[in-house]
Amino acid sequence: MSQLSLDALDGRPEWTTGPFAALDLETTGVDPATARIVELALIVDDGGGRIEDLYAGLVDPGAEVEIPPGASAVHGITRERLTAEAAPPATEVLPVVHRHLRRIAGSGWPLVIYNATYDWPLLAAEFARLEPALELPDCVLLDPLVLDRHVDRYRKGKRTLETACQVYGVALDDAHSARADAVASCAVARRLVTTYPQQLAMAEVAELTELQVRAHGVWRDSFNAYLQRIGAERPPVTETWPGLERIG
Repeated sequence: MSQLSLDALDGRPEWTTGPFAALDLETTGVDPATARIVELALIVDDGGGRIEDLYAGLVDPGAEVEIPPGASAVHGITRERLTAEAAPPATEVLPVVHRHLRRIAGSGWPLVIYNATYDWPLLAAEFARLEPALELPDCVLLDPLVLDRHVDRYRKGKRTLETACQVYGVALDDAHSARADAVASCAVARRLVTTYPQQLAMAEVAELTELQVRAHGVWRDSFNAYLQRIGAERPPVTETWPGLERIG
């Protein structure tokens, strides 16, 4: 892979200081094949301090969809809240989000998703439920979780978004609000690129895709070996990054 171009801007390729988009979902469960979206944020950070909300708000997956108490305890979204706040239906929100994602893909802006192996296949499953069904646009994904594991592999402790924000000095005032999480994820991604330029500031942002696939595979195999050593009862991690086979 190409390394940092010292001729660009302040020593970094132009994409690193340009717009970043970010996506975050709050949902009904942990399985991306079956969980449904109840809040979605898709934002663009222009690199100069301005954030544009392409969509940031509640989403009603349908009256027939149960929101388990355990999920509501995390993000605070209940069926009663969706009704009281007149949340727009997923059938209206998702096509709009799809159009924005196509524009992001066409612009070549990176799309930041913290733990993309969950959100990206879940969004693909939601798009597939539409009539007519839609496919994921060909966005270039940046996953701060995968990148953080790659550049700081032996750091102890959790790898949640909240922890990443503490490590990289990013404010997160309303965790598990989709917009707050999207904005924070975007900021963490920028801090990662500036903190580890030789590892992450590739000449072209698309070159990071191969790195993230490899990095996730290294972490997965190491984590599974650890599970085997301690005799853990949980199943091994099997997906490749960004996890689209989980809905196949």
